[in-house]
Amino acid sequence: MIIARNILLIFFALLFQASWGRALAIYGIVPDLVIITLVFIAISRGQIEGTVLGFASGLLIDLYDPGVRLGINALGNSLIGFGVGYSRLGIVAESLRVQAVILFFATLLHDVIFFLFSSDPIKILSIGLGTSFYTAALGTGLSFVFARVIGMGRHAPRL
Repeated sequence: MIIARNILLIFFALLFQASWGRALAIYGIVPDLVIITLVFIAISRGQIEGTVLGFASGLLIDLYDPGVRLGINALGNSLIGFGVGYSRLGIVAESLRVQAVILFFATLLHDVIFFLFSSDPIKILSIGLGTSFYTAALGTGLSFVFARVIGMGRHAPRL
């Protein structure tokens, strides 16, 4: 049941990113809603589910955007899912600062992989850093809202 929920979360993040992602843009910088969802799943479920869902979500993104080399997003999201899931036991995921740092570096890792393989490494600085800060801020804010305002419980992972 939890796996089905996580697949739906990834699907809705992909759908929302594709349809409304540009509406959230600030100066052309768009937050990565898929990475926010993937980090939540990897922290709560571990590296296996994070890696599998990261690969699947990345592959769907690659198939949706034919201008991208096939597999770049799949590789980046798989590494994020594995890395965050693997390190989940050694971090205090309830801390908002920790969540912001995890989201920042997860998004930055994805963008470094993406722009290096797409032969446009200068965009790591011009787009990657802004996307990383925006994704970290939005994800941390969403975590705060879900954990405190909606009351998802004290022991639920908040990302």
